[in-house]
Amino acid sequence: MITLSSDFECGNGKNFEKVADNHFRMEVVADKQTGYCGQFCFDVRNDGPAAEVVVEVWEDSRFGGPTNYFACFPTTVWVRPHGLHRFYPLDRSRLQVNEQQRHLVLRLPVAEGQTLRVSQGYLAPYSEICDYLRRFADKRPDRCELFSLGQSVQGREILGLRCGTAGKPKVFCIAGQHPHEFAGMWGMIAIADFMSSLLPQAAALREQIEVHVVPTVNPDGNVMGRSAFNAEDLDMYLAFGDNPDAEQPEAHESKILWRWVTENKPALWVNFHCYTGWKTNSEYPYDGWYEVADYDLFEDPGQRRLYEAICDTMRLETDAPSTHERASIHPQSTLCHQMAKRLGIPHAFYELNLATAGPHGSARRGLNVFKQVVNTLLYMLQETDGTADCR
Repeated sequence: MITLSSDFECGNGKNFEKVADNHFRMEVVADKQTGYCGQFCFDVRNDGPAAEVVVEVWEDSRFGGPTNYFACFPTTVWVRPHGLHRFYPLDRSRLQVNEQQRHLVLRLPVAEGQTLRVSQGYLAPYSEICDYLRRFADKRPDRCELFSLGQSVQGREILGLRCGTAGKPKVFCIAGQHPHEFAGMWGMIAIADFMSSLLPQAAALREQIEVHVVPTVNPDGNVMGRSAFNAEDLDMYLAFGDNPDAEQPEAHESKILWRWVTENKPALWVNFHCYTGWKTNSEYPYDGWYEVADYDLFEDPGQRRLYEAICDTMRLETDAPSTHERASIHPQSTLCHQMAKRLGIPHAFYELNLATAGPHGSARRGLNVFKQVVNTLLYMLQETDGTADCR
């Protein structure tokens, strides 16, 4: 007997229906009609003999009309038999996109007695990310320590890793505002691993900066299998909602981030997000980045010059231009825009492509972004002899 389920951490699927023998239909659970309606993650359990199981993955029907689901395809679908330590990409010949009827058809080989986990992204479950951070802290107490920003709406700790020297310029690194953007979280784990490692460059950086890495700032959304929202049905990226001039952000976890940044005044914050697929993109690996529309948003000339240098770094020293060849622009309601406007804090906002990056690809590309922008930060601090307002 074949059964389908998404009742697990990061699971995303609903309305499972048997169409015929070994043939099923399901829908994604979308957060909203435009922008975040393509993520799926489900299990196929086979209690009978080996079989090819056909699963049709449809858009979320609750919106009553087409979503931008198909902007995600072509993409990579990841599969993992239970008991295997890693996902691997499903062979492209087993993916079919039905453009006319707007659904994806997967042909999944499932062995006898096997449970196969199927996901549009290489999962970064909250529990697994926390385990990484705890192991680093336990095994490397002389180089790092665990900390918590606070608790999520549902009471989960928003864990991070602190490395470096107190009193030095702070670099605040986060991912997971959109909970299905797993590649960003893997990139942050790489930064935490690197900064607490014995590598000579990491040791030198620990003497020059203080780094705080928080890979999953929306743990409830991650566990619930959401695409864009937290447990309050709010988008943490568009933190100030419809009122960019509000005193504080809307979402509970965004308030926690805003309070930390306001109290600690980092010299730089690094924020990883993800694209999915490459249908409208330029060239491999299809990464991208965001900037504020006007550098004059930074009142202090030193901070403005530092931000310009960070943007130069993103454009010239990373894979970011491989999606659209130019930066996208932050809306005014984002933390990035408001931190620049109100606090003068520059940022590096990088979009990994979820279709071309699992943990290793995310680590390699994310770590490169981190190294390059920190190198620029330190150069600019040295250039001004520390007199610029770089905190």
